[in-house]
Amino acid sequence: MDSAGAEITVFEKTVFVEEISGGMQVDAPFVVDAADLKEKRDGGKYIQLTISDRTSRGACKVWGTSDHMGQIEAFCHAIRIGEVYRIQGYAKVYNGTCEINVNDGIASLSTPLPLNTFDPSLFVYAPVDCEGVRQGLGCMAAKIEDPGIFSLVSAVMNNTAGFLDAPAAKRHHHAYIGGLAEHTLETAEIALSLAKTVCRAGMDTDVLLAGALLHDIGKASCFRRQGFSFVALPDYTLVGHTALGAAALMRHSAGVDPARFAHILHILMAHHGPHGEIQPRTPEAWAVHFADNASAFLRGTCDDVDGLAPGEGRQGARTGKAVYRF
Repeated sequence: MDSAGAEITVFEKTVFVEEISGGMQVDAPFVVDAADLKEKRDGGKYIQLTISDRTSRGACKVWGTSDHMGQIEAFCHAIRIGEVYRIQGYAKVYNGTCEINVNDGIASLSTPLPLNTFDPSLFVYAPVDCEGVRQGLGCMAAKIEDPGIFSLVSAVMNNTAGFLDAPAAKRHHHAYIGGLAEHTLETAEIALSLAKTVCRAGMDTDVLLAGALLHDIGKASCFRRQGFSFVALPDYTLVGHTALGAAALMRHSAGVDPARFAHILHILMAHHGPHGEIQPRTPEAWAVHFADNASAFLRGTCDDVDGLAPGEGRQGARTGKAVYRF
């Protein structure tokens, strides 16, 4: 019942993303996680959608018909990320990836379906063991021996709204609810393993762990929940998550040795490695950069390979690299 006492009908969902294969006619509700306007070879435009439900994420291209020429851009701008839309089209395999093509069904994208008619458990894509990740983060933080650094890490993680819920990226890796925390845990575990594996490294593991656990903390401020998903805020591109993360660290720097705090801040600012504005200059900073890359790229590769049968390959949508399953 809603607040007025009227009965709400729960929409029946019978087709899920993981079940879609080439040749299928699709007519079902899905969450729209991303909508991008793309250029066709003839100069026209189409919409690239990322859709999802509880089972997975999928691709959808909206072409429209000749009646919709000139309206594609307006349709794209009207789509609300995180809302549920009726997707009507046919599925085909292109470059090894199954995608839905929408022509006449473009009219269904003019208005989202009411969220209160859906069972959220059917639509929220969150493949993360959230409780396991939360406990894992606590265990990694507990390895920090310096009380000041431990307090810094605990204060920042505990006081950053959305850290356990936000995605780690818009598309390429860990781009789902809980993805940021999962990626953070993986980065910390890989970085610590690197420090233990390299002979005579002599790394400051307290600083290393703090840098790994906080390297992407600014991303929690770059997303907000909308509908059944998350949408990126302007700060994602206008400010950037490293600057937002550095600001969060500065608010909790009291009690940390200044030199070690500066090192942690350096790790955060340099974690993009050669591609960032700040280059890593310490073994700890390079270890976090490599760990960050390993977590991100391997997650993307695993997701790109997912669904392939032995002997199949394709161009990975997340990594942009050719992938193959033996």
